[in-house]
Amino acid sequence: MKFDFAVLGATGEEGSIASRDLLNSGYSVLLCGRNPARIKNLLTNKKAKFSYVDLTNIKATAKTLKSSGARITLNCAELRLNIEAMKACLLAKMHYLDLGGLQEMTVKQYKLDKEFRKRNLIALLGCGSTPGISNVMAAYAVNQMDSVERIDLGFAWDSQPKTFILPYSFESIVYEVTTPSVIMKDGKLTKSKVCEFEGVKNFMKIGMQKTYCIVHSEVFTFYRYFRNKGLKDVHYWAGFPEHSFKVIETLIELGFSSKKPLKVNGNELVPVDFSREVLKNIERPKDYKEIEDVWVKVTGEKNGERRLIEIGCLVETIDGWEDYGSNVDTGMTISIMAQMILKGIIDGDEGIGVTAPEVVVPSKPFFHQLTKRGMKIYVDNKQFL
Repeated sequence: MKFDFAVLGATGEEGSIASRDLLNSGYSVLLCGRNPARIKNLLTNKKAKFSYVDLTNIKATAKTLKSSGARITLNCAELRLNIEAMKACLLAKMHYLDLGGLQEMTVKQYKLDKEFRKRNLIALLGCGSTPGISNVMAAYAVNQMDSVERIDLGFAWDSQPKTFILPYSFESIVYEVTTPSVIMKDGKLTKSKVCEFEGVKNFMKIGMQKTYCIVHSEVFTFYRYFRNKGLKDVHYWAGFPEHSFKVIETLIELGFSSKKPLKVNGNELVPVDFSREVLKNIERPKDYKEIEDVWVKVTGEKNGERRLIEIGCLVETIDGWEDYGSNVDTGMTISIMAQMILKGIIDGDEGIGVTAPEVVVPSKPFFHQLTKRGMKIYVDNKQFL
């Protein structure tokens, strides 16, 4: 069977969301991962098939991807494996998308640009909610300006009831809140403090929430692509509900995020791997709902006048997708962008090589697809579509 798409990390939450959205859109998908029991519901679809993949084995992964017959791979695995996934796609001669790699990984990924260009392939980095939706929203606002001075962006989310549910990848959260953040200041990238408290902000449908400066890849790609507009400053803000952030801080303090192996009854146990599996299996309470506000503020000039554009994507629990909460905005977004590549909507000279959504994803068709799936775009507090 020849497939339209291959999904790496398909047995994880974001991979299963992306795979389900592709299947719902009528495409055939090779679901690659390690635990097919997690996606039994998807495998009942005649257009879906499972294949075991260990991303650390690049050649074997490439062989599996190539045999799928697909032209496009969606990488939804943990970000630490992004380079291996990219190299496998290069060997298989396939277009590549991922959910982002934060600052350090993103810089490494851009070093593969020449290899993807040689093969006339697209490697689109950061195709989730943030990075992803945030990048396209920023590009929309930047394009309304004659010049841009500053971009502030980030996310805030909350849940009802106020109970701990892992908001997204535990490894990503740990990296974000334990690594010195990188900001753009006066036209240069500079390191800031680890998870520095930035004060309390008021978010749409969420209300007041504490925010923190964390490391994120948008700072690097905005620096790369928007400096020609005069951009000087970029700042990334993360908003966590207190009932959730306290648990995350406690887990880190107690060593559950450590990557150092422990000897347990003669076997090695890596705390962060154990924690990830335990946290994945926390059941959501009945009638549990989430809401997320992915937001961007762009300050610049238009026709000689100072201007501020505020744009956001509001994501609430969607009927039929209750088990995923607001995380649908990550898995659905990479599915939308992959479909845009397949249809030729993302194409041309700018799309070849390693790139980011703010460069190649057309905003209005993209916003339309988000809206169709129940995610609402707001510009200056007014719904866009």
